[in-house]
Amino acid sequence: MTAKHYNLFKDESIFDLLRTYLAFTFHAQNDDGTMHNFMSYQRDFLDSVSADDVLGRTVWACGYVFGSLSLPRGVREAARVIFEQAAKHATSSLSLRGVAYSLLGFYHSRALVHNAQERIRALSAEILRYYESARAPDWEWFEDFMSYSNARLPQAMLLAYDALGEPPLLSCGESTLHFLWDEVITSKGAINVIGNDGWYVRGQHRAIGDEQAIDVGALVEALLDAYRITGKVEYYENARTGFSWFTGNNLLNSPIYDEATGGCFDGLSLQEGVNQNLGAESTIAYLLCRLAFEEVEKPYRSV
Repeated sequence: MTAKHYNLFKDESIFDLLRTYLAFTFHAQNDDGTMHNFMSYQRDFLDSVSADDVLGRTVWACGYVFGSLSLPRGVREAARVIFEQAAKHATSSLSLRGVAYSLLGFYHSRALVHNAQERIRALSAEILRYYESARAPDWEWFEDFMSYSNARLPQAMLLAYDALGEPPLLSCGESTLHFLWDEVITSKGAINVIGNDGWYVRGQHRAIGDEQAIDVGALVEALLDAYRITGKVEYYENARTGFSWFTGNNLLNSPIYDEATGGCFDGLSLQEGVNQNLGAESTIAYLLCRLAFEEVEKPYRSV
């Protein structure tokens, strides 16, 4: 997020934050390249090795920083070291979201990593294998359930197509993104992403709450990538609609973004209302998709 902010606005005041976050990521990496995830207030790590998607997110974040040529050399070099150590574990044996996040990292660093195209091809083939195994005429998805950060999966396929130019990747990315969009847009035009109170198991009741900002942020970013890659204005317009969840276009008509602090509330529950905790993950999700709008050219037709 801080790297993207600098790439867009060339605001050097962001470098202190960027170096702080990068230093923590370096500290959270084990000697073998795997990652910690949980740290106590006493600064002790509470886990030995994190879940696969944490490794994938590290590859994604450090791949983006390493691939950002406008950043200071020292920052990019630190990101490269973390990236290369983590990338050794970024294989098709990871969980599905770990694979997708890793693919994003190789995509953003592909101009500098000599075997990035091969890694993208292998990772996208694994995601495609999931898709072909689970899909049906009424279920254009990768698994028999939809859970968290769903949009990262079609996003990964779209970016893989952008890197490799293979039509099946585009077809998969668009089909699954359309399927996801149809599930989260209500008949009244509000956004209701898959809730973590039971998720959505194929053929069973779909959870309405509790909604999280990270799911909306991923959806908006995926839609903007789809617009950038295909040029289809509907994706941009859907991204704007998705983003409006943060400002009140949700089931409770309640803002999730807090203008007073610049933070983002942690989620939305039909029973409890808006979760008043302003979590870092939720705020980063908001800022990432807000910045993503600055990266694409606004279509003439959109208002």
